[in-house]
Amino acid sequence: MVLTTCGGPARAPAAQPPTLLVSDRGGAFRIYEEIGEGAARVVGDADGVTHADTMPARLPDGGIVFVSDRDGNPEIYLASANGVVRRLTSDPPASPADDSAPAPLGRDRIVFARTEPGTSRGAPRDLYVMRLDDGGLRRLTRHPADDAEPWGSSDGRAVVFVSDRSGETRIYLIPDADAADPEAGTLCLSEFGPPRSPDAAGARGYADHGPVFLPDGSIVFSRKPEGGVPQLYVLGRAGASGGWRQVTDGLTLPYGAAEPVPFDDRSILLVTGLGADVEKRSGGGRSAVYRIALGGFNLARVTRERARYSDFTRRLSGG
Repeated sequence: MVLTTCGGPARAPAAQPPTLLVSDRGGAFRIYEEIGEGAARVVGDADGVTHADTMPARLPDGGIVFVSDRDGNPEIYLASANGVVRRLTSDPPASPADDSAPAPLGRDRIVFARTEPGTSRGAPRDLYVMRLDDGGLRRLTRHPADDAEPWGSSDGRAVVFVSDRSGETRIYLIPDADAADPEAGTLCLSEFGPPRSPDAAGARGYADHGPVFLPDGSIVFSRKPEGGVPQLYVLGRAGASGGWRQVTDGLTLPYGAAEPVPFDDRSILLVTGLGADVEKRSGGGRSAVYRIALGGFNLARVTRERARYSDFTRRLSGG
């Protein structure tokens, strides 16, 4: 298909980059790029079965940032467009930090979550920004709650993330990551009123996860009701008070939808559980990746039917 532009020559639509997946199809979690006709190539390396590579995000230049525990604890790595892999974060073995969920922040920085070096596994995380050219690191949050799963805006200014600072995970926004005190301007987006204290009546009941910016600046995320399965929603930077829209539902995705990844053509990838546990195949349930238009239509499966392995978009829950 060729598009005709007003007052200019015809142009072809921009090609989408290969789809990124996290899969245990080789025995351990690795990151794959789908290259068409059911084929995929491993990002990083395929050697060994003891470490896990997860949480990938594609950078504007085609590189891929991800998390790996190949050197003993979860750290951030970069696979450049030419395939060279290098480690971006490093801590002394006696005082490591756990790094997670790297994502682009503009063209030359990433934002990610990490624990304080030397704390125990599962300790609360804070958000950090790193420059890719020189490794310069800046801390964004210092709240005692757990701040995680960040995603940066394409203009390199805003960061959206999840935090349990109100007692359950909600979506928060840092409008200006370059402000003198970035955390001072933090806004809770997914509450209809001011954030509630952890022991406030009715503070629980659902959990929000995996927020990402869409090309138009709105935010898609998953919401999981207590005892239910997650589905995807879209809201603007004004937050819940400005209204939101549900993208997926239990009729078409009865096993839920989570970890959205945006595409420029107004579609998103998502991960869903499957009925494998109902079918009682060996190995239990499986997860698969689908693609859906932001309008909630054109749902299409990306990964293989009836596979005996699990595929994810990012696997934010761990390695």
